[in-house]
Amino acid sequence: MQSDPPLDRYARMVRQSLGVADARVSLTSADACARPVVEAQGPVVGEEYAGWPITDHTGAIVGALCAVPGAPRAWSAGDLQLLEDLASACSTELSQQDLAHRSRVLLALSEALSATRTLTDVARAVERTSLEHLGCLRAGIWLFDVDEAGKRLRYVDYPGGGWTSAHNNRDLPLDETNPLGSAILRRQPLHFADKRIQNELYPHLDTTEQVGDARSFVPLVSRDEVLGSLVLLWQSTRELSEEDRVTIDALTSYAAQALQRAQLVQERLDALVTLQNSLLPRLPQPDSLELAARYHPAASRDQVGGDWYDAVVMPSGATALMVGDVVGHDIAAAAIMGQLRNMLRAIAWTVDDAPSRNVARLDQAMHDLAVDGMASLVYARIEQDGHGGRSLRWTNAGHPPPLVVGPDGVPRLLEQGTPDLMVGVQPSADRADNRATIDPESVLLLYTDGLVERRGEDLSDGLERLREAAARHHGKPVEDFLEAVLADLVPGRLEDDVAVLAVKFLI
Repeated sequence: MQSDPPLDRYARMVRQSLGVADARVSLTSADACARPVVEAQGPVVGEEYAGWPITDHTGAIVGALCAVPGAPRAWSAGDLQLLEDLASACSTELSQQDLAHRSRVLLALSEALSATRTLTDVARAVERTSLEHLGCLRAGIWLFDVDEAGKRLRYVDYPGGGWTSAHNNRDLPLDETNPLGSAILRRQPLHFADKRIQNELYPHLDTTEQVGDARSFVPLVSRDEVLGSLVLLWQSTRELSEEDRVTIDALTSYAAQALQRAQLVQERLDALVTLQNSLLPRLPQPDSLELAARYHPAASRDQVGGDWYDAVVMPSGATALMVGDVVGHDIAAAAIMGQLRNMLRAIAWTVDDAPSRNVARLDQAMHDLAVDGMASLVYARIEQDGHGGRSLRWTNAGHPPPLVVGPDGVPRLLEQGTPDLMVGVQPSADRADNRATIDPESVLLLYTDGLVERRGEDLSDGLERLREAAARHHGKPVEDFLEAVLADLVPGRLEDDVAVLAVKFLI
Protein backbone atom coordinates (compact mmCIF):
# COMPACT_ATOMS: atom_id res chain seq x y z
CA MET A 1 0.00 0.00 0.00
CA GLN A 2 1.15 3.56 -0.77
CA SER A 3 1.42 6.07 2.06
CA ASP A 4 1.53 9.83 2.26
CA PRO A 5 4.90 10.66 3.95
CA PRO A 6 3.91 13.98 5.66
CA LEU A 7 1.05 12.15 7.43
CA ASP A 8 2.87 8.90 8.23
CA ARG A 9 2.92 9.58 11.97
CA TYR A 10 -0.82 8.86 12.13
CA ALA A 11 -0.12 5.42 10.66
CA ARG A 12 2.62 4.88 13.27
CA MET A 13 0.12 5.74 16.04
CA VAL A 14 -2.30 3.14 14.67
CA ARG A 15 0.40 0.46 14.55
CA GLN A 16 1.59 1.23 18.08
CA SER A 17 -1.85 1.65 19.68
CA LEU A 18 -3.66 -1.20 17.96
CA GLY A 19 -0.71 -3.58 17.54
CA VAL A 20 -1.51 -4.26 13.87
CA ALA A 21 0.89 -5.63 11.29
CA ASP A 22 0.55 -2.62 9.01
CA ALA A 23 -1.14 0.77 8.81
CA ARG A 24 -1.15 3.42 6.11
CA VAL A 25 -2.37 6.90 5.26
CA SER A 26 -3.20 6.94 1.56
CA LEU A 27 -4.54 9.82 -0.54
CA THR A 28 -4.49 7.80 -3.75
CA SER A 29 -7.96 6.48 -4.53
CA ALA A 30 -6.59 3.69 -6.71
CA ASP A 31 -4.41 2.38 -3.88
CA ALA A 32 -5.54 -0.81 -2.07
CA CYS A 33 -5.66 1.09 1.23
CA ALA A 34 -7.89 3.97 0.14
CA ARG A 35 -9.95 2.36 -2.63
CA PRO A 36 -12.55 0.52 -0.42
CA VAL A 37 -13.26 3.68 1.62
CA VAL A 38 -13.41 6.01 -1.40
CA GLU A 39 -15.72 3.62 -3.24
CA ALA A 40 -17.96 3.16 -0.18
CA GLN A 41 -17.78 6.87 0.68
CA GLY A 42 -17.53 5.90 4.34
CA PRO A 43 -15.78 3.60 6.84
CA VAL A 44 -15.09 0.02 5.81
CA VAL A 45 -14.50 -2.57 8.55
CA GLY A 46 -13.75 -6.29 8.15
CA GLU A 47 -11.75 -8.98 9.91
CA GLU A 48 -8.68 -8.35 7.73
CA TYR A 49 -9.06 -4.60 7.11
CA ALA A 50 -10.35 -1.46 8.79
CA GLY A 51 -10.35 1.89 6.96
CA TRP A 52 -11.62 5.31 7.95
CA PRO A 53 -12.19 8.24 5.56
CA ILE A 54 -9.82 11.20 5.28
CA THR A 55 -11.48 14.38 3.98
CA ASP A 56 -10.16 17.62 2.54
CA HIS A 57 -11.20 21.17 3.49
CA THR A 58 -14.40 20.84 1.43
CA GLY A 59 -15.48 17.66 3.24
CA ALA A 60 -14.86 15.43 0.24
CA ILE A 61 -13.39 11.99 0.91
CA VAL A 62 -9.93 11.97 -0.64
CA GLY A 63 -8.27 8.97 1.02
CA ALA A 64 -8.19 6.71 4.04
CA LEU A 65 -6.38 5.83 7.23
CA CYS A 66 -6.38 2.04 7.30
CA ALA A 67 -5.18 -0.77 9.52
CA VAL A 68 -4.31 -4.36 8.48
CA PRO A 69 -4.09 -6.76 11.45
CA GLY A 70 -2.14 -9.50 9.68
CA ALA A 71 -4.65 -12.12 10.92
CA PRO A 72 -8.46 -12.09 11.23
CA ARG A 73 -9.47 -9.72 14.01
CA ALA A 74 -12.66 -8.67 15.69
CA TRP A 75 -12.31 -4.87 16.12
CA SER A 76 -13.50 -3.51 19.42
CA ALA A 77 -15.46 -0.27 19.75
CA GLY A 78 -12.34 1.32 21.26
CA ASP A 79 -10.25 0.20 18.26
CA LEU A 80 -12.64 1.84 15.82
CA GLN A 81 -13.00 4.98 17.94
CA LEU A 82 -9.20 5.39 17.92
CA LEU A 83 -9.08 4.89 14.18
CA GLU A 84 -11.88 7.44 13.71
CA ASP A 85 -10.17 10.02 15.96
CA LEU A 86 -6.82 9.67 14.24
CA ALA A 87 -8.47 9.87 10.80
CA SER A 88 -10.25 13.06 11.94
CA ALA A 89 -6.96 14.59 13.13
CA CYS A 90 -5.34 13.58 9.87
CA SER A 91 -8.18 15.23 7.92
CA THR A 92 -7.78 18.44 9.94
CA GLU A 93 -4.07 18.61 9.19
CA LEU A 94 -4.67 17.84 5.54
CA SER A 95 -7.28 20.62 5.35
CA GLN A 96 -4.81 23.06 6.86
CA GLN A 97 -2.20 21.95 4.32
CA ASP A 98 -4.71 22.37 1.50
CA LEU A 99 -5.69 25.85 2.66
CA ALA A 100 -2.05 26.87 3.11
CA HIS A 101 -1.26 25.55 -0.37
CA ARG A 102 -4.26 27.36 -1.81
CA SER A 103 -3.18 30.57 -0.10
CA ARG A 104 0.29 30.23 -1.61
CA VAL A 105 -1.18 29.59 -5.05
CA LEU A 106 -3.56 32.56 -4.81
CA LEU A 107 -0.75 34.78 -3.59
CA ALA A 108 1.46 33.65 -6.48
CA LEU A 109 -1.35 34.34 -8.97
CA SER A 110 -2.01 37.75 -7.47
CA GLU A 111 1.66 38.72 -7.48
CA ALA A 112 2.22 37.50 -11.03
CA LEU A 113 -0.71 39.48 -12.44
CA SER A 114 -0.63 42.58 -10.26
CA ALA A 115 2.71 43.64 -11.77
CA THR A 116 1.49 43.43 -15.38
CA ARG A 117 0.89 46.61 -17.41
CA THR A 118 0.31 45.53 -21.00
CA LEU A 119 -1.83 42.87 -22.65
CA THR A 120 1.26 40.87 -23.59
CA ASP A 121 2.47 41.10 -19.99
CA VAL A 122 -0.82 39.54 -18.85
CA ALA A 123 -0.68 36.80 -21.50
CA ARG A 124 2.88 35.89 -20.54
CA ALA A 125 2.08 35.87 -16.79
CA VAL A 126 -1.06 33.75 -17.29
CA GLU A 127 0.84 31.07 -19.16
CA ARG A 128 3.67 31.02 -16.64
CA THR A 129 1.35 30.67 -13.63
CA SER A 130 -0.80 28.07 -15.41
CA LEU A 131 2.23 25.91 -16.06
CA GLU A 132 3.48 26.28 -12.49
CA HIS A 133 0.23 25.89 -10.54
CA LEU A 134 -2.09 23.90 -12.81
CA GLY A 135 0.44 21.67 -14.54
CA CYS A 136 -0.64 22.99 -17.95
CA LEU A 137 1.20 22.43 -21.19
CA ARG A 138 0.01 25.74 -22.72
CA ALA A 139 -2.25 28.60 -21.72
CA GLY A 140 -3.42 31.61 -23.69
CA ILE A 141 -5.86 34.50 -23.94
CA TRP A 142 -8.23 35.45 -26.75
CA LEU A 143 -9.72 38.95 -26.42
CA PHE A 144 -13.10 40.17 -27.60
CA ASP A 145 -13.08 42.66 -30.47
CA VAL A 146 -15.54 44.12 -32.96
CA ASP A 147 -14.73 45.10 -36.53
CA GLU A 148 -16.40 45.15 -39.93
CA ALA A 149 -16.45 41.34 -39.90
CA GLY A 150 -18.47 41.33 -36.67
CA LYS A 151 -17.66 40.12 -33.16
CA ARG A 152 -14.30 38.38 -33.02
CA LEU A 153 -11.89 36.71 -30.60
CA ARG A 154 -8.21 37.45 -31.19
CA TYR A 155 -5.24 35.67 -29.67
CA VAL A 156 -2.84 37.76 -27.57
CA ASP A 157 0.58 36.64 -28.76
CA TYR A 158 3.87 37.80 -27.30
CA PRO A 159 7.56 37.50 -28.26
CA GLY A 160 8.81 34.01 -27.58
CA GLY A 161 5.30 32.58 -27.18
CA GLY A 162 5.80 29.95 -29.87
CA TRP A 163 2.30 28.42 -29.74
CA THR A 164 1.76 27.55 -33.40
CA SER A 165 -1.75 26.14 -33.06
CA ALA A 166 -2.91 29.26 -31.21
CA HIS A 167 -1.43 31.39 -33.97
CA ASN A 168 -3.23 29.30 -36.61
CA ASN A 169 -6.50 29.95 -34.76
CA ARG A 170 -5.64 33.50 -33.74
CA ASP A 171 -8.81 35.08 -35.19
CA LEU A 172 -12.09 33.34 -34.37
CA PRO A 173 -15.73 34.42 -34.60
CA LEU A 174 -17.66 34.90 -31.39
CA ASP A 175 -20.17 32.13 -32.05
CA GLU A 176 -20.84 28.43 -31.43
CA THR A 177 -18.45 27.27 -34.16
CA ASN A 178 -15.55 27.20 -31.69
CA PRO A 179 -15.24 26.31 -27.99
CA LEU A 180 -14.04 29.79 -26.98
CA GLY A 181 -17.14 31.39 -28.42
CA SER A 182 -19.37 28.70 -26.88
CA ALA A 183 -17.91 29.26 -23.41
CA ILE A 184 -18.46 33.02 -23.67
CA LEU A 185 -21.99 32.82 -25.08
CA ARG A 186 -23.02 30.28 -22.45
CA ARG A 187 -21.19 32.20 -19.71
CA GLN A 188 -19.75 28.98 -18.32
CA PRO A 189 -16.48 27.05 -18.64
CA LEU A 190 -16.12 24.17 -21.10
CA HIS A 191 -13.79 21.31 -20.26
CA PHE A 192 -12.83 18.41 -22.50
CA ALA A 193 -10.97 15.54 -20.84
CA ASP A 194 -9.41 14.72 -24.21
CA LYS A 195 -9.08 16.58 -27.50
CA ARG A 196 -11.05 13.98 -29.49
CA ILE A 197 -14.35 15.19 -28.01
CA GLN A 198 -13.53 18.82 -28.77
CA ASN A 199 -12.49 18.07 -32.33
CA GLU A 200 -15.70 16.16 -33.03
CA LEU A 201 -17.83 19.05 -31.75
CA TYR A 202 -15.81 21.80 -33.47
CA PRO A 203 -14.55 20.49 -36.81
CA HIS A 204 -13.86 24.04 -38.15
CA LEU A 205 -10.80 24.56 -35.94
CA ASP A 206 -7.34 24.27 -37.50
CA THR A 207 -5.87 21.19 -35.76
CA THR A 208 -2.83 20.69 -38.00
CA GLU A 209 -0.47 21.79 -35.20
CA GLN A 210 -2.63 20.73 -32.27
CA VAL A 211 -0.82 19.92 -29.02
CA GLY A 212 -1.88 18.47 -25.68
CA ASP A 213 -4.98 16.51 -24.83
CA ALA A 214 -7.25 17.83 -22.05
CA ARG A 215 -8.40 21.42 -22.48
CA SER A 216 -10.53 24.04 -20.76
CA PHE A 217 -12.14 27.20 -22.13
CA VAL A 218 -13.10 29.76 -19.50
CA PRO A 219 -14.87 33.11 -20.08
CA LEU A 220 -12.98 36.17 -18.89
CA VAL A 221 -15.52 38.54 -17.38
CA SER A 222 -14.92 41.64 -15.27
CA ARG A 223 -17.80 43.65 -13.81
CA ASP A 224 -20.19 41.85 -16.14
CA GLU A 225 -18.13 42.91 -19.17
CA VAL A 226 -16.96 40.09 -21.44
CA LEU A 227 -13.26 40.53 -22.17
CA GLY A 228 -12.51 37.24 -23.89
CA SER A 229 -11.62 33.65 -23.08
CA LEU A 230 -8.85 31.82 -21.26
CA VAL A 231 -7.66 28.57 -22.86
CA LEU A 232 -5.80 25.93 -20.82
CA LEU A 233 -4.20 22.78 -22.27
CA TRP A 234 -2.75 19.75 -20.49
CA GLN A 235 -0.42 17.18 -22.00
CA SER A 236 -2.58 14.14 -21.23
CA THR A 237 -6.21 13.35 -20.48
CA ARG A 238 -7.44 15.00 -17.31
CA GLU A 239 -10.59 15.44 -15.29
CA LEU A 240 -10.61 18.62 -13.25
CA SER A 241 -10.43 18.24 -9.48
CA GLU A 242 -12.17 20.62 -7.13
CA GLU A 243 -8.78 22.16 -6.39
CA ASP A 244 -8.22 22.69 -10.12
CA ARG A 245 -11.56 24.47 -10.46
CA VAL A 246 -10.88 26.77 -7.53
CA THR A 247 -7.45 27.68 -8.93
CA ILE A 248 -8.88 28.26 -12.42
CA ASP A 249 -11.60 30.49 -10.98
CA ALA A 250 -8.98 32.54 -9.15
CA LEU A 251 -6.77 32.69 -12.24
CA THR A 252 -9.57 33.92 -14.49
CA SER A 253 -10.65 36.50 -11.90
CA TYR A 254 -7.15 37.92 -11.52
CA ALA A 255 -6.52 37.74 -15.27
CA ALA A 256 -9.76 39.59 -16.08
CA GLN A 257 -8.85 42.39 -13.67
CA ALA A 258 -5.33 42.61 -15.08
CA LEU A 259 -6.63 42.65 -18.66
CA GLN A 260 -9.11 45.41 -17.93
CA ARG A 261 -6.37 47.43 -16.25
CA ALA A 262 -4.03 46.84 -19.21
CA GLN A 263 -6.71 47.89 -21.69
CA LEU A 264 -7.29 51.13 -19.80
CA VAL A 265 -3.54 51.79 -19.73
CA GLN A 266 -3.34 51.00 -23.46
CA GLU A 267 -6.14 53.45 -24.24
CA ARG A 268 -4.41 56.12 -22.20
CA LEU A 269 -1.07 55.52 -23.92
CA ASP A 270 -2.67 55.52 -27.36
CA ALA A 271 -4.18 58.89 -26.51
CA LEU A 272 -0.80 60.18 -25.34
CA VAL A 273 0.98 59.03 -28.48
CA THR A 274 -1.77 60.60 -30.60
CA LEU A 275 -1.33 63.82 -28.62
CA GLN A 276 2.42 63.76 -29.05
CA ASN A 277 2.23 63.04 -32.78
CA SER A 278 -0.28 65.85 -33.22
CA LEU A 279 2.29 68.25 -31.78
CA LEU A 280 4.87 67.39 -34.44
CA PRO A 281 5.04 70.16 -37.06
CA ARG A 282 4.85 70.10 -40.83
CA LEU A 283 8.28 71.10 -42.09
CA PRO A 284 8.67 74.01 -44.49
CA GLN A 285 10.79 73.61 -47.63
CA PRO A 286 12.63 76.90 -48.09
CA ASP A 287 14.61 77.70 -51.22
CA SER A 288 18.08 76.14 -51.38
CA LEU A 289 17.40 73.86 -48.38
CA GLU A 290 16.01 70.35 -48.05
CA LEU A 291 14.58 69.40 -44.64
CA ALA A 292 13.64 66.01 -43.23
CA ALA A 293 12.74 64.94 -39.71
CA ARG A 294 11.77 61.84 -37.77
CA TYR A 295 10.36 61.10 -34.34
CA HIS A 296 10.68 57.63 -32.77
CA PRO A 297 8.98 56.96 -29.40
CA ALA A 298 10.63 54.79 -26.78
CA ALA A 299 9.86 51.06 -26.95
CA SER A 300 8.27 51.24 -23.50
CA ARG A 301 4.76 52.47 -24.25
CA ASP A 302 4.28 53.71 -20.68
CA GLN A 303 6.84 56.45 -21.39
CA VAL A 304 5.77 59.40 -23.51
CA GLY A 305 8.68 61.74 -24.00
CA GLY A 306 9.14 65.45 -24.37
CA ASP A 307 11.34 65.38 -27.50
CA TRP A 308 10.49 67.74 -30.34
CA TYR A 309 11.79 69.36 -33.51
CA ASP A 310 10.64 72.42 -35.45
CA ALA A 311 11.58 74.70 -38.31
CA VAL A 312 10.28 78.19 -39.07
CA VAL A 313 10.90 80.39 -42.11
CA MET A 314 10.85 83.93 -40.80
CA PRO A 315 9.61 87.04 -42.63
CA SER A 316 13.22 87.99 -43.38
CA GLY A 317 13.70 84.69 -45.26
CA ALA A 318 16.05 83.22 -42.65
CA THR A 319 15.26 79.73 -41.41
CA ALA A 320 15.17 78.91 -37.69
CA LEU A 321 15.70 75.31 -36.56
CA MET A 322 14.94 73.86 -33.13
CA VAL A 323 15.39 70.50 -31.46
CA GLY A 324 14.63 70.04 -27.78
CA ASP A 325 14.05 67.53 -25.01
CA VAL A 326 11.91 68.17 -21.92
CA VAL A 327 13.06 66.44 -18.74
CA GLY A 328 10.66 63.57 -17.94
CA HIS A 329 8.77 60.74 -19.66
CA ASP A 330 5.11 61.22 -18.87
CA ILE A 331 2.05 63.18 -19.89
CA ALA A 332 3.34 66.23 -18.02
CA ALA A 333 6.54 66.18 -20.12
CA ALA A 334 4.50 65.87 -23.32
CA ALA A 335 2.30 68.81 -22.27
CA ILE A 336 5.31 70.99 -21.43
CA MET A 337 6.91 70.01 -24.72
CA GLY A 338 3.84 71.29 -26.57
CA GLN A 339 3.94 74.56 -24.69
CA LEU A 340 7.67 75.14 -25.25
CA ARG A 341 7.53 74.26 -28.94
CA ASN A 342 4.66 76.65 -29.58
CA MET A 343 6.18 79.42 -27.46
CA LEU A 344 9.56 79.18 -29.17
CA ARG A 345 7.93 78.93 -32.59
CA ALA A 346 5.95 82.12 -31.93
CA ILE A 347 9.02 83.91 -30.57
CA ALA A 348 11.10 82.87 -33.60
CA TRP A 349 8.55 84.12 -36.12
CA THR A 350 7.66 87.32 -34.23
CA VAL A 351 11.11 88.40 -33.07
CA ASP A 352 13.66 87.87 -35.84
CA ASP A 353 16.62 87.97 -33.48
CA ALA A 354 19.77 86.11 -32.53
CA PRO A 355 19.26 82.53 -31.27
CA SER A 356 20.69 83.30 -27.81
CA ARG A 357 18.31 86.21 -27.25
CA ASN A 358 15.27 84.23 -28.41
CA VAL A 359 16.14 81.34 -26.10
CA ALA A 360 16.56 83.86 -23.28
CA ARG A 361 13.08 85.17 -24.10
CA LEU A 362 11.73 81.60 -23.91
CA ASP A 363 13.43 81.09 -20.54
CA GLN A 364 11.94 84.31 -19.19
CA ALA A 365 8.49 83.43 -20.55
CA MET A 366 8.65 80.04 -18.81
CA HIS A 367 9.35 81.84 -15.54
CA ASP A 368 6.71 84.55 -15.97
CA LEU A 369 3.99 82.14 -17.18
CA ALA A 370 4.83 79.53 -14.51
CA VAL A 371 5.67 76.74 -16.98
CA ASP A 372 7.12 74.26 -14.51
CA GLY A 373 9.65 72.20 -16.43
CA MET A 374 13.20 72.02 -17.72
CA ALA A 375 14.47 71.30 -21.21
CA SER A 376 17.64 71.12 -23.22
CA LEU A 377 17.58 72.48 -26.75
CA VAL A 378 19.53 73.72 -29.73
CA TYR A 379 18.18 76.77 -31.53
CA ALA A 380 19.89 77.49 -34.86
CA ARG A 381 19.45 80.11 -37.56
CA ILE A 382 20.57 79.70 -41.16
CA GLU A 383 21.74 83.07 -42.51
CA GLN A 384 23.53 84.58 -45.49
CA ASP A 385 27.13 85.30 -44.56
CA GLY A 386 27.46 88.47 -46.69
CA HIS A 387 29.71 86.82 -49.28
CA GLY A 388 27.09 84.80 -51.12
CA GLY A 389 27.54 81.85 -48.79
CA ARG A 390 25.60 80.69 -45.78
CA SER A 391 26.40 80.43 -42.12
CA LEU A 392 24.82 78.78 -39.15
CA ARG A 393 24.33 80.77 -35.95
CA TRP A 394 23.20 78.70 -32.99
CA THR A 395 22.93 78.53 -29.23
CA ASN A 396 23.07 75.37 -27.18
CA ALA A 397 21.11 75.07 -23.93
CA GLY A 398 22.55 71.91 -22.37
CA HIS A 399 21.96 69.77 -25.48
CA PRO A 400 24.12 67.34 -27.54
CA PRO A 401 26.07 69.27 -30.20
CA PRO A 402 24.85 69.62 -33.80
CA LEU A 403 26.67 67.63 -36.49
CA VAL A 404 27.67 68.89 -39.94
CA VAL A 405 28.81 66.59 -42.74
CA GLY A 406 30.76 68.60 -45.30
CA PRO A 407 30.58 68.08 -49.07
CA ASP A 408 33.72 65.94 -48.77
CA GLY A 409 31.88 63.56 -46.42
CA VAL A 410 33.88 64.54 -43.34
CA PRO A 411 31.65 64.96 -40.27
CA ARG A 412 32.33 67.44 -37.47
CA LEU A 413 30.53 68.19 -34.24
CA LEU A 414 29.74 71.84 -33.65
CA GLU A 415 31.11 72.09 -30.15
CA GLN A 416 31.99 75.54 -28.85
CA GLY A 417 33.02 75.01 -25.25
CA THR A 418 30.57 74.05 -22.51
CA PRO A 419 26.87 74.29 -23.48
CA ASP A 420 24.80 76.91 -21.70
CA LEU A 421 22.32 76.09 -18.95
CA MET A 422 19.07 74.29 -19.81
CA VAL A 423 15.95 76.43 -19.99
CA GLY A 424 13.64 76.41 -16.99
CA VAL A 425 16.46 76.63 -14.44
CA GLN A 426 17.57 80.28 -14.24
CA PRO A 427 15.94 82.80 -16.60
CA SER A 428 18.79 85.28 -16.15
CA ALA A 429 21.46 82.78 -17.24
CA ASP A 430 23.97 84.04 -19.80
CA ARG A 431 23.55 82.62 -23.29
CA ALA A 432 26.05 82.72 -26.14
CA ASP A 433 25.78 82.52 -29.93
CA ASN A 434 28.12 80.39 -32.01
CA ARG A 435 28.72 80.69 -35.74
CA ALA A 436 30.03 78.36 -38.46
CA THR A 437 30.23 78.65 -42.25
CA ILE A 438 28.32 75.91 -44.07
CA ASP A 439 29.42 74.84 -47.55
CA PRO A 440 26.94 73.83 -50.28
CA GLU A 441 26.10 70.10 -50.35
CA SER A 442 26.64 69.88 -46.59
CA VAL A 443 24.16 68.22 -44.26
CA LEU A 444 23.30 69.55 -40.81
CA LEU A 445 21.89 67.13 -38.23
CA LEU A 446 20.12 68.21 -35.01
CA TYR A 447 19.01 65.40 -32.67
CA THR A 448 18.00 64.50 -29.14
CA ASP A 449 20.11 62.42 -26.78
CA GLY A 450 18.16 59.20 -27.39
CA LEU A 451 20.05 58.89 -30.70
CA VAL A 452 23.49 58.70 -29.10
CA GLU A 453 23.13 57.86 -25.42
CA ARG A 454 23.14 54.26 -24.18
CA ARG A 455 22.92 53.05 -20.60
CA GLY A 456 26.31 52.31 -19.07
CA GLU A 457 28.20 53.90 -21.97
CA ASP A 458 30.13 57.15 -22.27
CA LEU A 459 28.46 59.78 -24.45
CA SER A 460 31.62 60.10 -26.55
CA ASP A 461 31.08 56.52 -27.80
CA GLY A 462 27.61 57.42 -29.08
CA LEU A 463 28.87 60.61 -30.73
CA GLU A 464 31.59 58.61 -32.49
CA ARG A 465 28.97 56.16 -33.80
CA LEU A 466 27.00 59.12 -35.10
CA ARG A 467 30.04 60.54 -36.93
CA GLU A 468 30.78 57.18 -38.52
CA ALA A 469 27.18 56.63 -39.66
CA ALA A 470 26.91 60.17 -41.06
CA ALA A 471 30.14 59.75 -43.03
CA ARG A 472 29.04 56.35 -44.30
CA HIS A 473 25.77 57.64 -45.72
CA HIS A 474 26.99 60.99 -47.01
CA GLY A 475 25.81 61.81 -50.52
CA LYS A 476 22.35 60.27 -50.22
CA PRO A 477 19.21 62.39 -50.58
CA VAL A 478 18.39 63.91 -47.21
CA GLU A 479 15.39 61.63 -46.55
CA ASP A 480 17.44 58.52 -47.37
CA PHE A 481 20.39 59.86 -45.37
CA LEU A 482 18.21 60.29 -42.31
CA GLU A 483 16.66 56.83 -42.61
CA ALA A 484 20.08 55.19 -43.04
CA VAL A 485 21.58 56.95 -40.01
CA LEU A 486 18.58 56.00 -37.88
CA ALA A 487 18.81 52.38 -39.06
CA ASP A 488 22.44 52.28 -37.93
CA LEU A 489 21.97 53.98 -34.57
CA VAL A 490 18.47 53.22 -33.35
CA PRO A 491 18.22 49.76 -31.72
CA GLY A 492 15.19 47.53 -31.95
CA ARG A 493 13.94 48.68 -28.54
CA LEU A 494 14.60 52.31 -27.68
CA GLU A 495 15.15 53.26 -24.06
CA ASP A 496 14.41 56.90 -24.85
CA ASP A 497 12.57 58.91 -27.48
CA VAL A 498 14.50 60.16 -30.50
CA ALA A 499 13.83 63.31 -32.50
CA VAL A 500 16.09 64.21 -35.45
CA LEU A 501 16.08 67.08 -37.93
CA ALA A 502 18.32 67.02 -41.02
CA VAL A 503 18.98 69.93 -43.38
CA LYS A 504 20.81 69.67 -46.68
CA PHE A 505 22.33 72.86 -48.07
CA LEU A 506 21.80 72.93 -51.81
CA ILE A 507 24.05 74.76 -54.29
